Amino acid sequence: MSIIIEEMRYRQKLCEYAKKYGVTKAARRYHTNRQFVYRQLKKYDGTVRSLALRSRRPKNSPKAHTEEELTLIKKC
Repeated sequence: MSIIIEEMRYRQKLCEYAKKYGVTKAARRYHTNRQFVYRQLKKYDGTVRSLALRSRRPKNSPKAHTEEELTLIKKC
């Protein structure tokens, strides 16, 4: 079994426990802080896949070179 899947199941158990007993009790039981529990609850929609880690890579870069600048750089 993959470590990623195990971590997603751990987070699912955390969310289910937090819904039933509250965020503070869940944070104490799972040895984490309440902010982490709130973040997981915000992502959780009832499925394990919703708790998967997402890419933090930016979709675009506002300071990237334009095509014209790239062609000038290549010519030099």
